[in-house]
Amino acid sequence: MMFLRRIRQYRVYRRLVLSYLLLLVVTITLLSIILYSMFSARAVQEIDRSSKQMLTQVSYAANVVYGQIQDVTGQMLSDNEIMSFLYAKEDSKTVDYTANLFLNRIQGVYPFIKNISIYNFTTGAYIDSPGLASNPGMAIKDETGDIGFFPRKAQSVTGKSSYRLWTFKIIPERSFTEVPKSAIVVDLDETYIRNTMRNISASSRDSLTFVMDASGKVLSHSSPEYFMEDFSHNNYVKKILADTNSQGSFVQKIDRQKHLVTYVKSANLDWYFISVRPYAELISNIYELRNWTILIVILLIIAGAAISLLLSGNIYNPIKSLLDKVNATDGAGSTAVLRYDEYALLTDAFTEKIETAKTMESTLNRSSRVLKDNYITHLLKGNANKIAVSAEMKREWEGLLNGPFLTVILFKIDGYRAFRERYNLVDRGLIRFAIGNIAHELLGNFYRDDVANMEDDEIALILQSDIEPTEDPLYLILGEIQDTIRSYYQISLSVSVGDPCESVNKLRDSYKSAQENVTSRLFLGRGCLIDQAAVNRRTPEYKPHYPASIEKRLIDAIKLCHPATIRTEITEFRKFLSECTYSGAMQYTNFLILGITKEFEYITEWRGVDSEQLYRTADEFRDIETLDDIEQKIAGLCSRIVDILEQNKKNTAMIKNAKIIEEIQQFVREQYAEHGLSLEAAADKVGFSSGYIGKLFKNMTGTTFNDYVTHIRMEQAKIFLAASNDTVAQVGERVGVYNVPYFTTLFKKTYGITPSQYREQAPRG
Repeated sequence: MMFLRRIRQYRVYRRLVLSYLLLLVVTITLLSIILYSMFSARAVQEIDRSSKQMLTQVSYAANVVYGQIQDVTGQMLSDNEIMSFLYAKEDSKTVDYTANLFLNRIQGVYPFIKNISIYNFTTGAYIDSPGLASNPGMAIKDETGDIGFFPRKAQSVTGKSSYRLWTFKIIPERSFTEVPKSAIVVDLDETYIRNTMRNISASSRDSLTFVMDASGKVLSHSSPEYFMEDFSHNNYVKKILADTNSQGSFVQKIDRQKHLVTYVKSANLDWYFISVRPYAELISNIYELRNWTILIVILLIIAGAAISLLLSGNIYNPIKSLLDKVNATDGAGSTAVLRYDEYALLTDAFTEKIETAKTMESTLNRSSRVLKDNYITHLLKGNANKIAVSAEMKREWEGLLNGPFLTVILFKIDGYRAFRERYNLVDRGLIRFAIGNIAHELLGNFYRDDVANMEDDEIALILQSDIEPTEDPLYLILGEIQDTIRSYYQISLSVSVGDPCESVNKLRDSYKSAQENVTSRLFLGRGCLIDQAAVNRRTPEYKPHYPASIEKRLIDAIKLCHPATIRTEITEFRKFLSECTYSGAMQYTNFLILGITKEFEYITEWRGVDSEQLYRTADEFRDIETLDDIEQKIAGLCSRIVDILEQNKKNTAMIKNAKIIEEIQQFVREQYAEHGLSLEAAADKVGFSSGYIGKLFKNMTGTTFNDYVTHIRMEQAKIFLAASNDTVAQVGERVGVYNVPYFTTLFKKTYGITPSQYREQAPRG
């Protein structure tokens, strides 16, 4: 019952039992099939061999008979009485009698001879020992030659008996043209050959044994009714006739049943001795053997099932014990594994434990690394005592920084404002981590180093060496680091090398010197490599005063909106800053930006001006990294102020020009009836030249002054034509056009019809 419960509940146990059982079943079945097939095939081979031996014996017997027939004919042809009968010119009873006695003697010697008869075609005499009827066809010379053989059926003289005979006809004389004069006929009883085959083969009742000639005609058959039948149409007979071998065998389906066909060919007679036996009866007990085989297989399978259960139980016990321990650890009951895969449960349990262990290990390593990085960061900033770690860990980490020479390498991310906008907080941390790893990998081939991921745009690295680092190899590696970061992340790095120190306590000084050195990026540009020597080379000997004259000229250029002058003054200011210290350059830049902002602060009160445009540069001042940034920020501020001033000028001019055009249009509406109304008169009205007014009117209204005058006059003419009975000429004069044809032309050009036509169509008020 335990076996059944395990099979029902546990999948792995089920698989073990089924695997063993399947293996045993397949093995036993294959072995039984192979043995059964080998036995059957061997039995068939033995029967085939015995059939061939039987047919060979029958063929041999037939050859012996054929040889004895030849001996008989030889004796007859050498006997005087027979020869006298065959060649007699006249019929003689004496000759016939002596010949008949001779035939009887020969037939008594050879029992297989059914009948011996001789023919004299000249005299028509015929002697037959048992009294068969004469066959006139014996006189015909056929293609068989001197000795011919053919099967035939013959009747007795009385007609009461019929015989199946193998007839041998011998023509004594050799002639190819003349009709035969005599013949010797020896008839063999077909039953004799059939009995001979039956005695030799002792075949079953369902087997067929027969003899046929090369044309497929049956000469003898175990079933007499097939005597002289043509079997050449049968497929297996065709296959035999087509084969050139003297003997053979094959399996052929006959009447939908498989048969074993065996044959032997007689070389002397050109006959085929054939045996056809049902395949199922070749072995009389083949079915019984099969049944016993099946029974043994079933018994072996039952025994195999028991063995499978035993083996599975022995193998499964350790798995079950382990599973019970896992379940006990997890607090699960015994039913927790009901119909579940034990291997899957164990795998999940161990995987979970391994993952938990790995997670804990990773967390511990990461925590340790983070603590170490934080400690090094605080160590560089000089406040290592503020981090809460054990003294043992501090000693361990400080012990790793044993120098004797310690140098802080500071990597500064260029364009940090764009970097911060491009990447989120997590990505920025990952990129800083990657920069630290790349620097550690490249420098680690030559130096001992520790990385401290600082804040924002800084990554610090503590370099340890036995001697004070020299510029050439170190700077080549630092340049390779810059190129690698630029290639992978499209990020530019400025690198600052701090002053070497000989103890952990002085690392803060090395870090501060690196921070001070990196400020020279303002003058050297992004992607620079800086150390104290590079800083000393460009430090000015004196501090210049603030360039107030440049500020004044720049403000004046902004007021005049002169871009070229603005660019010149900004360039002069940049040139001035390049001679300053970092703090001076940043201070003077701040002074200039504040001065420009204060000077033009009034524009923020104008309508439509965004005050943020003016104060944005001051807010962006802390993102300045290089002199290029300073130049761009100041140029951007000046450009924004100039744009506001230009826009204000355009708006003022537009209002003034609109008032002028409105005054001119009012003048035209009042003076349209005056014949002398012109552009010059309108220009005099507003106090400008006619050329300026003509261009201004065209730009502001999109039409010329004369076209506008014509439009006003034609509109008034329409009113007069519809509201009065004045003539066309009078209407023209009222609108300032005294030439009637010209007035008519203008009106038609404007409205597509003449004044008279308009008057006819216009409604009367």
